[in-house]
Amino acid sequence: MRIVLLTLVVLFTQAVPSFAKCSQKDICTMMQKMDHFSILNACPGSAPKLKACKSVSETGLPKLPAPAFVDNGDETITDTVNKLRWLKKGIDNRLKLKDAHIYAENETFAGSSEWRLPTLPELQTLLSPEKVVNASGKKSWINPIFDHARAHYYWTSTTCDQVSSIEEIYQGKLQKKTCQKGDSAAWLILFKVGSTLWFLTKEAKHHVWLVQNVQ
Repeated sequence: MRIVLLTLVVLFTQAVPSFAKCSQKDICTMMQKMDHFSILNACPGSAPKLKACKSVSETGLPKLPAPAFVDNGDETITDTVNKLRWLKKGIDNRLKLKDAHIYAENETFAGSSEWRLPTLPELQTLLSPEKVVNASGKKSWINPIFDHARAHYYWTSTTCDQVSSIEEIYQGKLQKKTCQKGDSAAWLILFKVGSTLWFLTKEAKHHVWLVQNVQ
């Protein structure tokens, strides 16, 4: 009997430290690298702390003014309101986010080497409020001045530590999306369905739609 009791005491004392380490701060840090089920397995009873992390760490999305697009006739489009010049169509290459940044830095399209990945607010200015025929002759949720024919995801430079919460109108309904993955995930747009979403950046490969600042 004494041996059984001693065994239980040893097991209990070994189990306590792992759970005791699951402080509010630890849980919020874990959310940047782990999914909720893994956290709950590692820290039973931590659901309230998961909810608290969401409530205190949501960084909203700044909005840009409504754009005014002009076709420059050289496969670029200028937004005269936000002072941005876009490629008329996205790049077909599928790249990891870090490689997408390098690709943009080395691009010399239309006589310029000042291309970069757009931020999420910038790329969202290309969205159309309805599905329309664009310059490709196909339908998607993008301003019709652009050439978009394929169901590609497009990277933004905005990571989830910069913007962790967004609201958007999707198929007529207001949706809220939250990303608690910190700088290990970034936001993308799928113009085919007119939706914003996020992916982990370590392995994911997606497309880019380049932009540059203009005077």
